[in-house]
Order: sequence, then structure tokens, then C-alpha cells
Amino acid sequence: MRLALALAAALAVVAALAAPARADVDITLSPDGEALATELGLDPATLETRLQAKIDDLYDAANVAGFLRAFANATSFASRGTGVDYAPVFDGAEVGITANLAAAVDGLEEGQDPAAGLAPNLSLVGGLNLGRWGHPELTLYGNGFYRGASFDQLEGSITNAGVHAQYHLWPASDTSPLVFQWSGLHLTGGVEWSRWSFSAGDSLTRDFTLAGDNGVSTDVTAAGVGRFDLNATSTVVPLEATTSVRILYFASAYVGGGVDFQVGSADADIAITGQMAGVRPSDGATVDIGTASVTARGDGRPSRVAYHALVGAEANLWRIKLVVQGSFVPFDGATVGLGLRVRL
Repeated sequence: MRLALALAAALAVVAALAAPARADVDITLSPDGEALATELGLDPATLETRLQAKIDDLYDAANVAGFLRAFANATSFASRGTGVDYAPVFDGAEVGITANLAAAVDGLEEGQDPAAGLAPNLSLVGGLNLGRWGHPELTLYGNGFYRGASFDQLEGSITNAGVHAQYHLWPASDTSPLVFQWSGLHLTGGVEWSRWSFSAGDSLTRDFTLAGDNGVSTDVTAAGVGRFDLNATSTVVPLEATTSVRILYFASAYVGGGVDFQVGSADADIAITGQMAGVRPSDGATVDIGTASVTARGDGRPSRVAYHALVGAEANLWRIKLVVQGSFVPFDGATVGLGLRVRL
């Protein structure tokens, strides 16, 4: 995995969870690095400054609280909507699986690593309508999953769990149910818990081009090793209102929105030191031009309140449901989910 992407991902979680984080990048030139500065028409101090600025830009270390807010927002939003059926036209039980991919769009600017704003999630889902116990207006859901995971060269685990209760404020319409059926207004609330834990032990590399003042440029490779530990835990209480319709029995569509109350914590501890190699313009040889070290440490809490809208569609094939859903945080991010559910 590229060093910039790994560092960006970690700093994203730290900064985006409203934590004070420290990120420092230090450059030390070797004698070959100082000689390379001369070939680029620069003095050594200027080359150090430009390498510092380049690595700051690659890691976005100068804008921790901005760009890297994207990754944490995507991470916390990845569970949204995985544990509930928003077109619940069933009177028994159903089970299934849902996969989500969340993206924080405010971090995906041109030239940046888009993977730093992406977060995947997977969850097993079960639902039970309480009609046989005299409460057809109430449906309970549970979801959860644990898996080992990797984010490029980051290795770790993702755990999620949730419980929800869905209340049918108005009963479903029974007018021509094979042609058009309105399922009523649904109020859903619950608790969602998730934990992400990652670390990296392999070398992380990043390539870039550095231009001099005399029209000459060099290709630089930065390879880093060191400590990279990241842990994040969040608890979210979503409150949602949705409505849905079924058309010609085989297709359903739904729309709604909600507010999310969030608590949790995150911490990161990063200390990476890397060698920088550059191509000498005079003869094309690759030389060691010095070291670059990156350190970051921080902890904090998530945003207290967030809002989202959701829209989705289902294909009803006998007892099988195929689901596609999109959820959106205004101006911040979105998640797309695919699900398979079986009505028992």
C-alpha cells in the first residue's frame, strides 16, 4: 500500500472524530541528496522544504482536520441501513445479508487517493414481525458480523452489531395489493455498535516527481516502515421515518430520512520512517537522497449528531428479496448497499 494512503487513512479517523491530532513530517538529506539539489538548481534547504511540502500534500498532513474527516465519516456511516428492511411487507420472519460501501465525498478531490474516503461493511440480518403475538404493527431486527479485514496493506478486523425496532404508524393499504400496495409510514429506532482495528507491519511506498528551478526534475520513491496502530469504536442511535410502496407485487420502492446520535472514541499511534531514493538526472542512477519520518498521535470523539436521507428498491421473487439502497449525508457522504433476504 502506498505510504500516503495508509497515513491518510489513519489521520482521517483521528482528525475526523474531532480529536486534537499531531502530525509531523521531517526531512533529512544525505550527501547524495545535497548533490541532487545542485542538479535541480536548488540549494539543500530549498530541496528539503519542497520535499516537506510534497509529502505534506501526499499525506494531507497540513489539513488533517479537513481531508481526513472524510474517512472517519465514511467509516461511521458504513453501517447505516444494513440492519433494517424498509419495505417490510411480511408477517413472519426474514433473514439475509447486506453489503455496504460508504464514501465521504468531501475528501475525494482531484489528485487525492479516493480509497482514503471509502469504508466497506458486511452484516447478517434477521427480522421478526410480532403479528402472531398480537402486534402486527411492530417488527424487530438484529444484525451483526465479525471478520478479519484488510485495507490495502493494513490488516485488522471489523465488528458490527445492531438492534432495531420498527413501528408501522399506519397499517398497509390492502387496495389491489397485486397492482399497488402502500405499506404505510414506518418509524424505526435502534442502537448500532461498530469497532474497527487496524495495524500495518509491511513497508509502505509512495512515488512522486519533484521539479527543480532549472527545468530538470527527478522521480522520488519514499519507502517507510514503523508503527501503525489504529482503533475506533462508535455507538449510534438512529431515528428514522420511511414509507414504501409495492407495484405489481414484484417491485417495491421506499424513501425516508433520519437523525443519528453518535458517541464513541478513536485513537491512533503512528511512527513511520522511510528512505527516499531519487533518480540522478545527470546519469539516470538511483541514489539515496535521505530520510523522511512521519509521526501522528491523537484521540477523540465522533460528531454528536448527523442527518441522512435514504432511498431504495426491492425485487420480490417469491420468498426472496433483492435489495439496492442508497443513503446520503448532505454535502458529506453517501453509502450504497446490496442485500439478499429470504422470507421464512
